[in-house]
Amino acid sequence: MKKTNIQDERIVLQKRKIGSDAFGIMYFGLIFSILLQQFMFDAPFSQYAAEFILFFVAAIYVVARNIMVGNDLFNNSFKGQKIVIINAIVCGLTITSISTTLNTINEGIEKMGGTSGIVITAFITFIVGALTSFIGFEILYILNKKKQKKIDEKYMDVDE
Repeated sequence: MKKTNIQDERIVLQKRKIGSDAFGIMYFGLIFSILLQQFMFDAPFSQYAAEFILFFVAAIYVVARNIMVGNDLFNNSFKGQKIVIINAIVCGLTITSISTTLNTINEGIEKMGGTSGIVITAFITFIVGALTSFIGFEILYILNKKKQKKIDEKYMDVDE
């Protein structure tokens, strides 16, 4: 007879939570490292390319895996496309604030064209960042809804 090791589900849940927390720390550590090297140290891309690639591979993996297993990425608390628009605006604002702040620190107000130059640059950065984010979130939204519809149809057929 083979002895099996039975683990309490509380212990399994705690181990998964620890792994999830460790992933979060590493994930945000990568983005912090990228931003620090890019804007503060003026490092060439080749110096932080590995972190950049790992960050985006991890992001794509998490999103793709969640869609593949059928986890709903966009909760139903918002109707329709509202969550996509809100996410795009928040991403645009985040990109704008980080980029404008760090560029102003590195380049200086005078080199940025004064206050009006900074405002124009920030506005253009926001539009491009929000639009790019919207396209990305819209693609994810469509893929996610297709998968959710497929799962719903599967379980509707089983019930009938």
